[in-house]
Amino acid sequence: MKIVHVHHHYYPVVGGLERAVQSLAEELAKLGHEVHVIASRYGAEDRSKEEIINNVFIHRVKALRTGFPDLTYPFEYPVKILKNADIVHGHTQNSLFVVKMIEKAKEIGVKTFMYFMAIDALYDHPNLLVRSLGPFYSRWILKKAIQLSDVKLVRSLRDQDLLYNKYGVNAMYIPDGVSRWFVSHEFSGEKFREYYKLNNDYVVYIGRLHPLKGIDILIKALYHILRNNSLNLDLVIIGPGDAGPYINLAKRLGVDRNILFLGFVDEEVKIGAIDGSLAVIVPSINDYVEVYPMVISEAWARSKPIIATKVGGVPYRVKHMFNGLLVPPKDPKALAEAITLLANDKELGKKLGAEGRKSVTTWDEVSFKMTELYKTYNEKS
Repeated sequence: MKIVHVHHHYYPVVGGLERAVQSLAEELAKLGHEVHVIASRYGAEDRSKEEIINNVFIHRVKALRTGFPDLTYPFEYPVKILKNADIVHGHTQNSLFVVKMIEKAKEIGVKTFMYFMAIDALYDHPNLLVRSLGPFYSRWILKKAIQLSDVKLVRSLRDQDLLYNKYGVNAMYIPDGVSRWFVSHEFSGEKFREYYKLNNDYVVYIGRLHPLKGIDILIKALYHILRNNSLNLDLVIIGPGDAGPYINLAKRLGVDRNILFLGFVDEEVKIGAIDGSLAVIVPSINDYVEVYPMVISEAWARSKPIIATKVGGVPYRVKHMFNGLLVPPKDPKALAEAITLLANDKELGKKLGAEGRKSVTTWDEVSFKMTELYKTYNEKS
């Protein structure tokens, strides 16, 4: 089959959704499909407009961005690529770029799939402008995407519930996976601890350094733990972005010596960081940024517990005291208590991590299921 995936970003842009699109595309290519990706040139300005990466054909088109990535507007449409496709598969209806490409595919008469995500998730956004105007845009683009997509998919049970109960739309739940290599990789926690000279227990954050991710809340939680002298604990922070504000916060609170900022790391280092940790922390403060956090799957793939805030799709996956711990967002004291609980009861952490591992899906399983869905739809058509 000839399958075209659409998102406004693609490699080398790094992010949860970008990685999901790339992983699915590459796994489908391994199954023998002809896989293409249409993306904007943002984040890849120094790369060729047309290239092949791991047997996936990449097409980068001119586009205009007006402030936010989701508001990227395409100026070019690779009509020949779209016209010859069996399936055009968009990733997130919130992206104007994605919806316009799906609209063009629909005009040509190509079958369209769409992943719906972060439904009605802007009402609690800390930015007043986004909180005020964003819901109008998100409802408009959602209704447009519903009309344009032949098959509706969701990564999150939260979005599945909202689509059905609020908009009367049935969507199939196909969550993201992790690589089989990530699951089967040898334990490397001691190697990580030795290399970075980490003698204390530590928790780890993995993700973008962005205000909505709640990294400041996590640093304040560490402050509460160290101030009370209940634990001698470290924090490892991994991910791309500006670490400056968080370094300054750590210095003001006097906890900078207990925090290791590593920036972006490769998968080997990431596995080591997870393996050597007490727990992986997801401290996000907003529904919009946590549809189906990949880091939860990655932690569970390594049998590590999750401590996460009750935002977005997180509580649909993480069940308190069953496969992780849940805390309210923006509450550093509650987060500190949850971390302290696992630090003092490592058997509980093992139990939670082992339970989480049972629900891990790999990308090859996801790609096989997606292929069957593509074929079924084509046969019905």
